[in-house]
Amino acid sequence: MIRFGLVGTNTSHAGVFAGIFNGTADTPAALDGGRVVSVWGEPDAGRLAAAHGIEEVVDDPARMLGGVDAVLVVDDRGGGATHGALARPFLEAGVPTFIDKPMALDVREAVTLFDLAEESGAPLMSSSALRYAAELAGFRERLPELGRLSSVVSVGPGDWYYYGIHAVEMLLSVVGPGASWVHRHAFPDRDVAVIAYDNGPTATVQTLRDARYVFHLTAYGAEGWASCEVSDHDAFYTRLMAAVLDMASTGRSPVSREQTLEILSVLAAGVRSAEADCSVRLSDVVPS
Repeated sequence: MIRFGLVGTNTSHAGVFAGIFNGTADTPAALDGGRVVSVWGEPDAGRLAAAHGIEEVVDDPARMLGGVDAVLVVDDRGGGATHGALARPFLEAGVPTFIDKPMALDVREAVTLFDLAEESGAPLMSSSALRYAAELAGFRERLPELGRLSSVVSVGPGDWYYYGIHAVEMLLSVVGPGASWVHRHAFPDRDVAVIAYDNGPTATVQTLRDARYVFHLTAYGAEGWASCEVSDHDAFYTRLMAAVLDMASTGRSPVSREQTLEILSVLAAGVRSAEADCSVRLSDVVPS
């Protein structure tokens, strides 16, 4: 049984992840092999512990060290601004660590965290749950039928960086690595970003704040097209936590350093592009 610590309670993900491993009085756990045994975070740590049978509430995340086998860093203050500081004590101690999206607000900090994890031998994973959407599995199987891809369009709700990571990660989990530059057009109620590949399709990511809440992906190829809508939220959260559980058990992250840094670089390049009204290469935002 993998003992998880839960760091942060000010996001709906805290209750979702605790429920997947621990269940509630009325609902059984969705996964076997893991359990949240310790929680930190104001103001809801006590309430969350009572709802999900979490044995320990701590007043400092570092107090979990020695009592947990892995940690879920989900604190949402500043849209992820605290993730690095909260994760560091666990990474330094070699504890398998999952950092919720976005991993960091700066690509340089993400690089520093990966470097620290490699030095200490701590498995480190960060991912949007949309990477694990059940609908994307069938969509990927259809891609070879489309022939050489010309264009892929990924649509999601919210703002560009904090919530747009879902649409970007959904896109890159299907198209794969190799994005070269981003040109983002920022409007008051939506963002439209073009992402180019040197030897691949052109991709468009739209984050829409004035449309119905939806995650949607469409691919166009030389032989046809395909689309899918992601709507099974229970599935992608459960599949994400299954991947985290596997990481904690095997010591290997299913999402590589390179994959995570490319996603963050696309988002960072999009921020810079909208500010300067020009295309920005990913190489310009990745620390040398």
